[in-house]
Amino acid sequence: MRTEHPVILLVGSDPDLSFLRSAVLASSGIWSLRVRNAEQAIEVLGDVAFDAVVICYMLDQENQQQLLEFLLRAQSGIKVLWMVPGDDCSGTGFLMKVEDALDERPTAPIYMGNFQYAASLG
Repeated sequence: MRTEHPVILLVGSDPDLSFLRSAVLASSGIWSLRVRNAEQAIEVLGDVAFDAVVICYMLDQENQQQLLEFLLRAQSGIKVLWMVPGDDCSGTGFLMKVEDALDERPTAPIYMGNFQYAASLG
């Protein structure tokens, strides 16, 4: 069930950073759900209609790879935003990156470090 508010899945192993990002999103009317690993993300992706997934740089490589493989297999068309260190030095900067990702027409993972695009999921 879609709502009038965008819904974002935040995937990251640092609960404090995820909470901060969630609060920034909430201040702008964007709902979010926080999970700590790929297994939890995959579980909720089957139950909740998300507009985008934000993957934290603090998430280890194995979990990032597992989540990416799931998204490729699922061909869900969900937008994916990878954060790199420094991307969210300010709440406003993080929010702008998420809003830009939500506004993108093509559904492809977006690598926001240096504003480069990653390969398409579908």
